[in-house]
Amino acid sequence: MEKQKELDELFTPVLAALRKEGLITREQGMQDGTKSKAQASVRSYQQEQTIGEHLERARRRVAERDDPGKEESNSRTKQARARGRREQQERLENALPELEQLQNRKHGEKAKSQVGVSSSDPHARVMHPSDGGLALSYHAQIAAAAAHGLMVGVAVTQEANDTGQLLPAVERIAEGLQRKPEQRVADAGYTTGAAIEEMAERKVDFLGSMPREDASTGRSAPQRLPPSAFIFQPETNRSVCPEGKFLRHERYWKKERGLVSRRYWAQAEDCRSGARKPEGCPENRGGRGILRLEESAGVLAFRQKMETAEARGSYCRRGRVVEFCHAWIKSKLGLRQFHVRGLLKVQMEMLWACLTYNLQQWIRLRKPLPTPATGSIQKTAGRGKRQNRHEQHRPKSQNLPRATKTNLRETFLHSFCLNGADLDAPPATNLTNYNPQIISSTKY
Repeated sequence: MEKQKELDELFTPVLAALRKEGLITREQGMQDGTKSKAQASVRSYQQEQTIGEHLERARRRVAERDDPGKEESNSRTKQARARGRREQQERLENALPELEQLQNRKHGEKAKSQVGVSSSDPHARVMHPSDGGLALSYHAQIAAAAAHGLMVGVAVTQEANDTGQLLPAVERIAEGLQRKPEQRVADAGYTTGAAIEEMAERKVDFLGSMPREDASTGRSAPQRLPPSAFIFQPETNRSVCPEGKFLRHERYWKKERGLVSRRYWAQAEDCRSGARKPEGCPENRGGRGILRLEESAGVLAFRQKMETAEARGSYCRRGRVVEFCHAWIKSKLGLRQFHVRGLLKVQMEMLWACLTYNLQQWIRLRKPLPTPATGSIQKTAGRGKRQNRHEQHRPKSQNLPRATKTNLRETFLHSFCLNGADLDAPPATNLTNYNPQIISSTKY
């Protein structure tokens, strides 16, 4: 964990070098999240009483480790077992504050008593992974630049959904790139009224998908009139029931999703009679009430913008840009499940994966283009086989064995990390003249 600061400081210069070469721009960026399983089994999910019993047992084992009668013949075995007992005790002690934090979100003693955490990884949370079911997982958030799909921001959270993750991502990008992004694109999980208004205040163009919410078209109890049966009169700011009675405006308040809620109530004497009383308000003694939702001006402007063809086209590119990053990490690196425990260690592992992705894509984008084939097929001396002249004149970097190419990549990474990148050099304008064999002469 001592190297976390150094790892964060390594990711930022890589972004600066990519920006110098024009591979990262701030015009447009994509945001998406994915869930990866934690290094913990669902059987380790315990409630408060069980965790307390395990913690007491672990403390006794740590206290008994210096018993002379129980010493191991092998000192390495003794040290390994002592270290395992200490780590188990630390995990159980860390589980108690995590459990208290989750209990504070619940209301009622019964709901709080049913809250539990993992004794193996207390920071993990129960989520719905992409393959279905429930699993102890973490939620990885990735921001990618739309130009070449390079990652410009990464974080790991304990939240099961994407709500509230857009603004922290914008702050991370502004810190990493030393400038504010111009446009952000995210799916419906990030698109809330609060996020739309906040992005408008920060003067960041935001594109997303937001379903329409209207309580007047919602469902009601069985055998009762739905809210859609009441007609709203905007000129008088009141609603009319099917019996012709008026529901007057009572009060309003602003909700978190950028919606204004307005409550309309009918008089008690109007609901006591009528042919449709069993459907309107059979058990309501104070009169029928309905709730009507109105969207704010910022949300209405956002919907109008998303109706344009340009905005829809930009939003359709989101999937193949940022979701490819998640697919690459899970398929190429096999990071469908983290290999470490704890939120801090998981963040470092995810940051290593994103750094690997950026460097691999950097090498790919600077790879020389193949030389066009010219001439006819000629015979190769000594082998009696025919090969295309295009293969003869192929750049030497493409004829290298796989082991040599791997060595070149490792040399490139060591040269970059140890010697540092020349960020003051002018951007590379002709990437086709790049020769990876130059890296092999680097001494480190």
